Amino acid sequence: MGRYAVVVHLIDWQAESGSQDEAGRPVPGALPDFVVLINPAQPGLETLRTAVHTFEAPNG
Repeated sequence: MGRYAVVVHLIDWQAESGSQDEAGRPVPGALPDFVVLINPAQPGLETLRTAVHTFEAPNG
């Protein structure tokens, strides 16, 4: 229970050398699509959403 601060990092795993097979699929051990960090909110932290960043959807 309680309040938490959450940060989501999008990962460009396709940019990592050796992360894809010949068909473009991720290989075992490839980086995930995103990393989520969850920490207890700090005292005095009243504003929980400070920014929303979007990105262009890939073509295809």
